Amino acid sequence: MRGICGVGEGTKAEDLTQIGKFGIGFKSVYAYTTSPEIHSGHESFRIENYVRPFAVRLRGIGDSWTTLFVFPFNKEDVDSIVACREISARLRKLSARTLLFLREIQEIEYRLPDGTDGVYLRDEAARGAAREITVIGQSNGEDESESWLIFERPVDVPDPSNDCPRHVQVEVGFRLEKIEKDCRDEIVKVKDSPLVVYFPTEKETRFGFLIQGPYKTTPARDNIPKDDDWNATLVRETARLIADVLPKFKELGLLGVSVLDALPIRMDNFPPGSMFYPIVVAVREALAAKELLPTDDDSFVAARNAKLARGADLRKLLDQDQLTYLFQSENTIKWLAGSITQDRTPELRIYLLNELDVEEVTPDSFARRITQSFLLKQIDEWLVKFYRYLSGQEALWRSPRWSGDSGGPLRTKPIVRLQDDSQVNPFRADGNTQNAFLPPPEDTDFPIVKRSIAGDEQAGNFLKRLGLSEPDVFDDIVERVLPKYLKEDFSLISETEHTADILKILRALTSDSEGGKKKVIEKAKQTPFLRVVDPAGNFAFKKPCDIYHDRSDLRLYFSNSTDVWFLYEKALASATDTSVLSELGVATLPRRILFSDGLPSGVGEDSTRGETIENYELHGLDDFLESLESALDFEDRTKSALLLWGYLKERLELDSWFFKGRYHWFYYHSHSKSFDSQMLTCLRNTKWIPTRDGTIEKPGDMTTDQLLDEFQGASELDEVLGINQGVGRGTKSEDEQKREHADMLGVSLDDIEFLKNHPDDFARLKTEIASRDERPVFPKRKVNNPERRQERLTKQLAESPKKEYEERERSVRTTKGAIDPSLWLREQYTNEYGQMVCQICRKEMPFRKRNGEHYFEAVEAFSQDYLPMEHEAQFLALCPLCAAMYKEFIKKDKASMSDLRMALLNTDLLEVSLSLGGLETTIEFVETHFQDIRTILEESK
Repeated sequence: MRGICGVGEGTKAEDLTQIGKFGIGFKSVYAYTTSPEIHSGHESFRIENYVRPFAVRLRGIGDSWTTLFVFPFNKEDVDSIVACREISARLRKLSARTLLFLREIQEIEYRLPDGTDGVYLRDEAARGAAREITVIGQSNGEDESESWLIFERPVDVPDPSNDCPRHVQVEVGFRLEKIEKDCRDEIVKVKDSPLVVYFPTEKETRFGFLIQGPYKTTPARDNIPKDDDWNATLVRETARLIADVLPKFKELGLLGVSVLDALPIRMDNFPPGSMFYPIVVAVREALAAKELLPTDDDSFVAARNAKLARGADLRKLLDQDQLTYLFQSENTIKWLAGSITQDRTPELRIYLLNELDVEEVTPDSFARRITQSFLLKQIDEWLVKFYRYLSGQEALWRSPRWSGDSGGPLRTKPIVRLQDDSQVNPFRADGNTQNAFLPPPEDTDFPIVKRSIAGDEQAGNFLKRLGLSEPDVFDDIVERVLPKYLKEDFSLISETEHTADILKILRALTSDSEGGKKKVIEKAKQTPFLRVVDPAGNFAFKKPCDIYHDRSDLRLYFSNSTDVWFLYEKALASATDTSVLSELGVATLPRRILFSDGLPSGVGEDSTRGETIENYELHGLDDFLESLESALDFEDRTKSALLLWGYLKERLELDSWFFKGRYHWFYYHSHSKSFDSQMLTCLRNTKWIPTRDGTIEKPGDMTTDQLLDEFQGASELDEVLGINQGVGRGTKSEDEQKREHADMLGVSLDDIEFLKNHPDDFARLKTEIASRDERPVFPKRKVNNPERRQERLTKQLAESPKKEYEERERSVRTTKGAIDPSLWLREQYTNEYGQMVCQICRKEMPFRKRNGEHYFEAVEAFSQDYLPMEHEAQFLALCPLCAAMYKEFIKKDKASMSDLRMALLNTDLLEVSLSLGGLETTIEFVETHFQDIRTILEESK
């Protein structure tokens, strides 16, 4: 009586175990009545004016333990019909879940004036360490039934009064759902999970389960004071309860993926510092350290010993012992349950990867982790399964697609088991030469795949797709014949054996198998298998690229040389087709020898990087010219000079650039130009051409009129050597010369005239053709008035907002510049040919989007510490690969960022050095961008 007659003075104020603290629970009846009656035991009274009790006639209840409340609908401002309708509607949708945490109420029954009635029931039974609560009732006229598991934990009450208990309970409730087809129960996530303080409040927890406790709430129960010490204590105790509950689920046989899905795994909902964050931390720590994650073999594993598989085939291929050995772990590694996938449980998968650091094993990462020791431990049957698996994973073993591409990672892994049970790589270092062969029907000494493995149809098909085949004559040469000649002791090879080897190679190179011939030629070019002799009669074995055909003209040319070798193979004496030897590299003309020196004066340029010189000399030329000079007989000199003349003429016909060297340098971008090679300079500066007057002259000191008849008709060679055009015999008109040049080039005189009249179009055409195979032209953006541009940019920076971030799941930028950096960069780094160029690799951006624009990444050059204001010029235009490397090796390394900043501030060049991991490169700017970003850096000091 004192409690319900005292507004704000309820008897439950100090008792945290009781519902209602503010004395307003009962007072809510005054919304519909002014004089409620209470009949309990021997007491019967009416309350008027909220606080004044008056005795009324005792009503017969028939049970001293029953309390009867009578609420006359006599409020002047609420019609009784309205009151009845409102209360009826609320009773109909009360929800059975209201009874879940009310231990002292088992049933609510109601009957309405229109004859309808309803009931809400609560039943409780013990289930292990939990209480299984079943609530039944009606919701909007529909029957409802829910089963829950309730776990509880006692919490000490601070400074309890005499009539207050020393402990209260915090509780958690998980929804149970019966899976009829499996005859089992399963924990399921609930969509709505308000915090329960005996009754649901308006405070949403965003869990997939319910938590309950005697929290302090606002009077309207719409919020919970976060910073209240008592509330914080209840949250911490609930966190401990959750950590204890998860192992209990395992004991009850209920711990599965659905339980994990009900846990606080959506980190967007629980930022650090939020009220329920301690519960999030407790769940994470429990899953990381305890064996609570369901596995593929129906056991459980801690997150630190768990792996996610990308695909069911991978889980079937590797059991936990193989997985443990593969990762070289001291603890047993297990696959997580197959039902955890990107499609079915995306949020749980993200939680496992990002919060629990569970590694996802992909086919690629599995392939790269494979070792020889791992494969040696596996039985043959497993390797057959392994090959079947690889049949659907071609990216792991594909062949190289371009120069420098190593192909799939397994091409360089010892995935092939030989007949002797050893494990070898399928291919040699070149990625194509077989290191193992499919077993032929007969016995062989070749390294073959174990027959029991290759005999499986699917495994055999995979090995064929991989590129393995049975050994043939070409393989025999590559694997057996040629390797003999890589040994130092050639005396072990008899004359008979060598002859047989040469004939075998000759037959192979004259066969119809282009693939087989290519395989033999590649190996033979690197092998000293041909017998040779030098001018002094010494014999040796040499590589084809060191050998000349043994011809009288070459013997004469090299008569004064000692470092020359002629082919000496009796078995090839009858061979009439010399093209086979030419394919191998045996020369019929003196070779041009490359060296990196002798750049003529005036050719060199300023270079910001290393430069390359490709100069050439002619093999034996110095010795030949020396012998020519020492010859006394003019006829002998003429014969020798004509020999050299013929060589030079033939070389020039084969290669118009034969006499040119090449100079490469880098200044903002790659450049190159040609120059006269050392051999051409030597030929021009030496007297070696006989004249009609019986003298020997330098090419530049004579005219074509003076050439002997045998030397006539080589106008291109005349021009290259610098022989002046005469006016007598052999002189051709200008039109004849033009026609001759046009015929030589395979074009018409009209084509040449068109090119002369349209030089600009021709230049653009050359640039366009070159751009197909070479790097595009880096764009130019000149600064016409640097002082004015710097002044304008300084003003822009003063008006730009400082960068600001909000705390969300991650730091999110909330400010932006006046201009979209992507639009600005696209304009800056698109050249006149419509190509957008990466600032680091200087290649065209990898592809165009559907709207025709180049795809690229606008990467902020520096962090907020260096560039605190918003401006488009602080971004870089990078291709995806360079962007990823820049973010990893520059943006994540303060020292690298500092070095780059200093480099930009202390140079006037538009290109500065950059170190991306092990790659030493540069980053290039157009002038407008360079000035802007340096101005920003100077203003930000």
